[in-house]
Amino acid sequence: MYEPQGGLRIGQRAQNVFSRRELMSLSSARRFGGKSEVAAEPWLRISRVAMACSFQVIVEPAGGAGMKSAYACLDEVDRLESILSVFCAKSEVSLLNRGTTNPFPAGPELFELLKQCERVYQDTEGAFDVTTGVLSRCWGFQDRKPKLPAPEVLAATRRSVGFHLISLGEDRSISMNAPGVGINFGAIGKGYALDRGAAIIAAQGTKTAMLSAGCSSVLVLGAGPDGSGWLVGISHPVFKEQRLGTLRLRSCGMATSSQEEQSFEAGGERYGHILDPRTGFPSRGVLSVSVIADSAACADALTTAFFVGGPQLAQRYCSLHKGVVAVILMAGDMSRPVVIGSSDHVTVEVAHA
Repeated sequence: MYEPQGGLRIGQRAQNVFSRRELMSLSSARRFGGKSEVAAEPWLRISRVAMACSFQVIVEPAGGAGMKSAYACLDEVDRLESILSVFCAKSEVSLLNRGTTNPFPAGPELFELLKQCERVYQDTEGAFDVTTGVLSRCWGFQDRKPKLPAPEVLAATRRSVGFHLISLGEDRSISMNAPGVGINFGAIGKGYALDRGAAIIAAQGTKTAMLSAGCSSVLVLGAGPDGSGWLVGISHPVFKEQRLGTLRLRSCGMATSSQEEQSFEAGGERYGHILDPRTGFPSRGVLSVSVIADSAACADALTTAFFVGGPQLAQRYCSLHKGVVAVILMAGDMSRPVVIGSSDHVTVEVAHA
């Protein structure tokens, strides 16, 4: 059972504890092949831009096997992007959204991911929903030009939101059951790619590795270079130089979400980019959420769900799903996060005010 550990104060540096961004830049790097970036030994750090962020793999060289498995992982990420990204005009999800065929004959990856999304949608009481892309466009977040939508426009948009408007057939077909329904995997796609890439690395014999997508999603294999776990810091969403705490991860996925990434003010109110699919409005009250789960895709999806549903939803979910831990910082207390759930795969040390 997890017990919160005292120790690291907000803003205090702990020796050999790194944030994800710091960990990914520990050693000097050089360009490799014009496409990916490789760091010096004793650990290889190989990175590639995909899904609008930098995917990175840290592995032991292992006589060249580590590099081979890392490149195979990144190749899989590229392949999945060509299938699942709404920014690829010829991707399966783009064809699905354009309604070229209804029902749509889905490939195995698209269908598998949508089945995962359906389960999380049901288990989080609708707080996680991959049909909210139309809401992001309505609020201007998708184009990075946020604005307060007109009430009638928002009301019309909401009629196209809800996973209940999608049917997944036993023959791997996908049916959209209302006009304007669309899929966007922005809140789970990176985690899913990490899971698939990690499976390839593990199948090639690599037992210890860290994979990351941008500064929001992480998946680790094994217990880190020294066998005591991979150390990852959680940064404060408002006071950027401060740390909420540290995590020691072992064979699990982790994701973090924060409203500070995209927000705007209108009429004296601040609106963030994480939208509640049940109301159509940005969620309120939560500043950041970090989730540790068995898979990176699950962790990714749950950060959004718990951001929307808050600690109450996190408590209900974690009581039914063992092995999930949520670290939630509320707007009402920016000094210390709430820790919910337990897992054998992580040790959490939160900061004291």
